[in-house]
Amino acid sequence: MSFRTAHEARIVEEYRRFLGDAVAKLCPRDLGLQVDDIVQEASLRLLRAIETEREIRDLASYVYRIAATTTIDAIRRARSRREEQLRHEGAEENDDRGPHILPTSPELSPERLAERSELARAITAAVDALPENRRRAVGLHLEGFTTHEIGELMGWTESKARNLVYRGLADVRDTLRAGGITSGRE
Repeated sequence: MSFRTAHEARIVEEYRRFLGDAVAKLCPRDLGLQVDDIVQEASLRLLRAIETEREIRDLASYVYRIAATTTIDAIRRARSRREEQLRHEGAEENDDRGPHILPTSPELSPERLAERSELARAITAAVDALPENRRRAVGLHLEGFTTHEIGELMGWTESKARNLVYRGLADVRDTLRAGGITSGRE
């Protein structure tokens, strides 16, 4: 092991407890997430960041942001898996009754489902086009986090989180309007 690699590993080891405390504080208990797994992933991200030799001005703040973003990513993955399970729960592949009959509700018509899918893609593209801080704030807001929770997760004040969410949502609405998509209330 070279001196540089040993030094980098020592830094990660020194901050591992800090990472663990931050992840434990930020990680919701009701999603079944393993704090140790998130800490491991955050440690790897920290090691990769140190290996790139980019200048890190405030290492403790940087480590906290890594813990927060890694936790957010784990929450997103857990919620995504949960949504996939809910979508597939009612559909049984080996059903003896033949092909599944689609409900006749207008909300579930193929046209309406295609419209929703197209709208979801447009919203995703609009959110992806936002500056990084607004994109993170809006993404968390759309996942159901309050501005207080967003501020806590990202290390921001609640007012900064609220400001980023509101400005980001306004930008998304403007982008959608420019693309000919309106809310129906206009």
